Amino acid sequence: MKAFQSAIAPMFAESSQGASAVETDAPMDDLEVSEQTDISIAEEFILLLLNDETGFVAPIPEWRIACSLVGSVLLDLSFKNRIDTDDQKLTVLDPTPTGDEMLDETFATLSAAEEEQSPRYWIEQLAPCADALEEAIFLRLVKRGFLEHDSAGFWSLSRQVQRRRESSNMDAAPGAAVRARIMRVLFQDELPDPHDVALIALVDACGGFKATLTQEDYEQVEERIELFAGMDLFGRAVLQVVRSSYTPPARMVRRAQTLPVIGLWSAALSKSLRAGNLPKFFAEQAERLGPAYVLSVPGREFVILAGAEINHWIGRKGRLHLRACDYLHDFQEAWGTSRSIASMDGAEHYRMRRAATAGNARSVVEDQLSDLFGIGRVHLIQWQMGDALPGEMTCQRLTGKQIASLSTSIDPPIETLDGLLAFEFRALLVYVMGLLPKWTLRTPAMRRAHKAVLALYDEIHASHSPAQRENKRRDLVDDLMALHQSDPQFLPETDLEFSIIAPLIAGHYVGSAMSFALYELMAHPDLFERIAAEADALFANGDPASGDLTLAAMDVTHRFVMETMRLHAVIPVHNRVAANSFEVEGRLVPARSTVLVAYPATHHMAEHFPNPDAFDIDRFSPPRNEHRKRGAFRPFGVGTHACLGSKFTELTMAANLLLIAHHFELELVPADYKLKLSPLPKICPDKKFRFRVKRIRNPLPS
Repeated sequence: MKAFQSAIAPMFAESSQGASAVETDAPMDDLEVSEQTDISIAEEFILLLLNDETGFVAPIPEWRIACSLVGSVLLDLSFKNRIDTDDQKLTVLDPTPTGDEMLDETFATLSAAEEEQSPRYWIEQLAPCADALEEAIFLRLVKRGFLEHDSAGFWSLSRQVQRRRESSNMDAAPGAAVRARIMRVLFQDELPDPHDVALIALVDACGGFKATLTQEDYEQVEERIELFAGMDLFGRAVLQVVRSSYTPPARMVRRAQTLPVIGLWSAALSKSLRAGNLPKFFAEQAERLGPAYVLSVPGREFVILAGAEINHWIGRKGRLHLRACDYLHDFQEAWGTSRSIASMDGAEHYRMRRAATAGNARSVVEDQLSDLFGIGRVHLIQWQMGDALPGEMTCQRLTGKQIASLSTSIDPPIETLDGLLAFEFRALLVYVMGLLPKWTLRTPAMRRAHKAVLALYDEIHASHSPAQRENKRRDLVDDLMALHQSDPQFLPETDLEFSIIAPLIAGHYVGSAMSFALYELMAHPDLFERIAAEADALFANGDPASGDLTLAAMDVTHRFVMETMRLHAVIPVHNRVAANSFEVEGRLVPARSTVLVAYPATHHMAEHFPNPDAFDIDRFSPPRNEHRKRGAFRPFGVGTHACLGSKFTELTMAANLLLIAHHFELELVPADYKLKLSPLPKICPDKKFRFRVKRIRNPLPS
């Protein structure tokens, strides 16, 4: 390899000064990146292939990506003078570790080898382990300030990088500096240095240029790509490996196991299933059968995926194999829409998610805490001493009103919110679960409810004209309206309606979670006292502002909310279809399988949460920190469809608990009531769950 570098060096001597100038002008060179000025070939490879429209790398077969990633690490080791190579063998020149953990793990394997092997051999041997390498590179780019990562597994250029680039009028796409430099080499006849030759070779070997350039542009520079790619030995080695087969060589592929099957009658023996605790049932079966198995019921089969490693895998690879649109098709038609953020996949989903991010952020609650508390008190003043209140409905009405105000800036009648909930649940039972006939959605009560919802949409739409929204805080509807106006084909009026109503539906689910929290508050008087103490301190001088609701100030309340969400999942599964067959944890899932991702099943596994049936908020404190185990704590889902409003929901629940604990002490009705679950169409307390005001701790303002 050193001979190769020496041989081509004269080609670049005349342009070396120009190349340096190019690097200085590149946008990323202006960044303060952990005091480092260099960036590895492996990092540049990922930045070059990151797709701005999907938040992930360009659609390239995984085996090709894996081979190129290994090649990039070998190149980095070569440029650090640790290895040299020719076509026949790779030689370790200096066994001293580089100090770079990402490189040294691979380097240790090379150094420990008893015999010298060819570059192609090492690429083929190391490529099956490239998943961990890819993840490490992404996380490193986040740590260095180049990328940001959200809980749904999307990667994007950091806001700091975007602001700097926007201020210098540069292209705002992730990896723009890398792309700009390589594109100048390909399209403007600039001569590359050896570093860029190596990068071009790797990208070409995995088919990256074909995946990222238009057909016309690729044909224009194809000969130049082949010229430079042919100069690099590692690029040629990668190309040889990926051309050997579309997937890893057969001798390197483990024989996937068939999925074990549990039948309906066997499942019915489970106490957890009979009690309606689906996550616990899925956890028990995963511990018995493994992380992937089939639940067979008359006429249907479901592939169940459950476990911490499953959750982690779906966050990284699920987008390549699972799609969300199928099971929601008929349900959405009942609402008069064909697409929603819940049913979109790929680039469409990523675009919709970005448009809705600001309207679902924690800052929405922080900026409107006074409104949240005000709406809450209007609702709480109706809680009279001695009255037995229906647990879930009372909480749904509270959070429904609050979220309607925060997300849509309107105050819908309780009757409309109740009708919305009734229609949505009926549609789920008819079209998603197949438990009721279609005519049940056409009853007079359902028609009235649907008509009221459409009238509510018209009200929201009419209240969001530019003149009416002037000088008001921007809400989620404003963002959706802006997207519709800028691209009415992407978000037409027929889809806009449901998108605007969806936050109100979400409010009902938050209400179900709140009802579980109230039950646990009454079931644990000791925790109530601690939460009430936090509430009294925060409300001592009036309503707390957003800056007052720190984790330290509401430590017990926050951990209480987390434990509520661990023990009581409102949504037990993600329903998906396997668009491509895939192997996970040694089990083969065939294409077209109906897949239920039981992401909260880990919450009931003792290996992650000892004594999982116990309500224990100390799980989330040092030294236990049980929620920090990879893939274990996932109350808001996994993969690209993980809940966009997780922080919004957490703060809303915590603020409501503090407000309630400050004003009231509650008690169960009857006092010995034990929680029972209703599992359909979501998990919630049964209708017998009721409570009443036991004592007024601090009077509500009249």
